[in-house]
Amino acid sequence: MSAPDAIRPPTWAALALIAGGFLNLVVWPVFTDLHGPTSFNRDDELLGLDALQWGAVMEGPSSALVAAGLAGSYSLLTAPGGRVARWGFALTMVSLVTVAAITIAIRAPLPPILAPVLGLGLVLMAEANRRARALPRLQWAVLLALGATQLFAFAWALAVRPDLMDRIDGFRVYGVVASVLYGLLWVAFGMSLLADRSRTRSPASA
Repeated sequence: MSAPDAIRPPTWAALALIAGGFLNLVVWPVFTDLHGPTSFNRDDELLGLDALQWGAVMEGPSSALVAAGLAGSYSLLTAPGGRVARWGFALTMVSLVTVAAITIAIRAPLPPILAPVLGLGLVLMAEANRRARALPRLQWAVLLALGATQLFAFAWALAVRPDLMDRIDGFRVYGVVASVLYGLLWVAFGMSLLADRSRTRSPASA
């Protein structure tokens, strides 16, 4: 299933989603190496930036890019899914824009206080589009998985005591899910949108 031309996102929207996800993927190893695997910040630096500043690079611009990509995909994600999809989109955008603005302003990553809002928004969009049969299975499944990463990350941070988190490398588990897997899934979603555009252009060019 491919989206009609009227609601298909522009190429720049897909590229913004890919760039935002890729930024999470490549910066998280730098952040976690400088910070260290526990709650104690080693305060190392790379290229004049400390761990918290690298965390801001990871979260702020990435969230802004993903928000821009979703804004360009508004019709695709909300038109067929109705009110539930629009509510999910609104929750997702509020979370992303807030995280981007605050993180860039304070030059440090935020605790996952907005992760459940972001997760819920993504799950609502995924479910609304699944019920409307509006997106290919891969796309709504990726949105659902994106929401699950944020809900898991929030639950993990809330449920595991800090001392236990340090003993079991819990911060690495959190980062792999909330940053690495999350970024990889946005890359996959953006690539899927690009693939849809390629498939729909092929018959016309043949």
